[in-house]
Amino acid sequence: MSKGKLTRQELGWLLTQEAQGAAERLRLGVSALTQIPPAPVPNAPTEGDVRINVDASGVDATLSALDDAMKMLSNLHSGPGVRGRRGRIDLAALLWEVAPEARVSIEPGSGTEVFGDESELRRMLHVMLGHGSGSGSSVAMKRDGDEVVLAVALGPDSSPTADTERAWLSRMAIRYGGRYEIEGGTEVLALPAEGAEARQDVVKLQKELDEARKQGQAYARELAGLWAAGDEVVASSSYPPPAVPAADRMAAVARLAGGVAATLRARMAPIGRDITELRTALSPRKSSPDLEMVGRLDIDQRLEAIRHKLTMVQDFVAELAAVGEVDPQEAVRSVDIAEVVRTQVRALEARAARGDVTVRLRLIPEAPAAPPAGRIAPRACAALVRAILSHAIDASPRGSTVAVSICAPDEGMGARVIVDDAGTALPAAARRALRALEFDPATFGRPSGVAPFIAAELAAGHGAWFDLGDAPASAGGGVRTTVTFLP
Repeated sequence: MSKGKLTRQELGWLLTQEAQGAAERLRLGVSALTQIPPAPVPNAPTEGDVRINVDASGVDATLSALDDAMKMLSNLHSGPGVRGRRGRIDLAALLWEVAPEARVSIEPGSGTEVFGDESELRRMLHVMLGHGSGSGSSVAMKRDGDEVVLAVALGPDSSPTADTERAWLSRMAIRYGGRYEIEGGTEVLALPAEGAEARQDVVKLQKELDEARKQGQAYARELAGLWAAGDEVVASSSYPPPAVPAADRMAAVARLAGGVAATLRARMAPIGRDITELRTALSPRKSSPDLEMVGRLDIDQRLEAIRHKLTMVQDFVAELAAVGEVDPQEAVRSVDIAEVVRTQVRALEARAARGDVTVRLRLIPEAPAAPPAGRIAPRACAALVRAILSHAIDASPRGSTVAVSICAPDEGMGARVIVDDAGTALPAAARRALRALEFDPATFGRPSGVAPFIAAELAAGHGAWFDLGDAPASAGGGVRTTVTFLP
């Protein structure tokens, strides 16, 4: 192996990278020239003005062809023909193999392992040592935070291609997410230490978890204050309830706070366990390279699971935020119920897709004479519809369908919204308890009861009818939620 001279393939890869950068800068320059100049300032001097009109149609086509050629060359010169072992590489051990006669000074730290290709790292060491005094170079290595830093004392500049070799080292360092610098008479190569990125992800996830917990507590306090100021609670599944004493209203608020706390606790507890297991997996250990690769895949899977669980917490917080936007003093008016339902279905598309649930929407009749309408405060209507839809999506298993029907007003009543989920059926005796947050819905395999409670309270506060029943077998045999609005 050469002691610093670049091979033909390495030189071709470097030239391709430089050409790509030049093409990008050229495109930026042409774009700046083709922009329409600002309008002239009145009474401004005109002597010496230069106007450049550039027809960029042909230039853009040429630059696009140049970009395609550079991408093809980059693929051809992406690396050596035979790749070496890829994984966790001890840079200090590799240095001893490359230059056994070098004067090496290693500072104690957390480790000198990096993640990469052994043959590429070996070539980078050869090139750097060639800039020093060869195999007898003076080399220093240390662990600096999340980086492994290698420093080589420069020798006499005897190579005519030294500048090209330094450019190649800089490109390779950037490719590995590190940096290459010259400090005085020393070349410095800094590469990310193995496992540093995973530890940073754990720190970020811990911060997101703390923020989600704080937001959940804040929304719980806001909801408690909102419902404490209300005048009515749900007492029946079929008729708007009469006013109830303050003690009963306070009991409803207490149940809501307990339901919110239980939901957040159930969704956050697994995240804490996953983070603890991930911290254990990241602890320093000795194992074979094959086991290290298996461990890295397991870490990636655990991180993805944590992200999914945090998304579920964020979805729940979004439900509470929608209720927090409800203004108790908002005027009641006639609302297009069909348009509200369509808007909320679109807003929950991503959530349904994550659970592999399809939401099917239909109008009854398909072509009503007038839009299905009901009298309610618009924000309260949006929060109510979102609550019953999100509960149905959470309750339905993967690959199932949530059927949403919007019925036109009839017999002196306003529009009616019917939502059939495909979840676990609920006994008739447990429906009132679910709506009132008097038991843990997980007993019957159902998701959190906070959404039905909020929907029932919003319906009762605006004189609407809220009812829970059995969904037909054709819809999945789960729970049917019906809301009938005032005309």
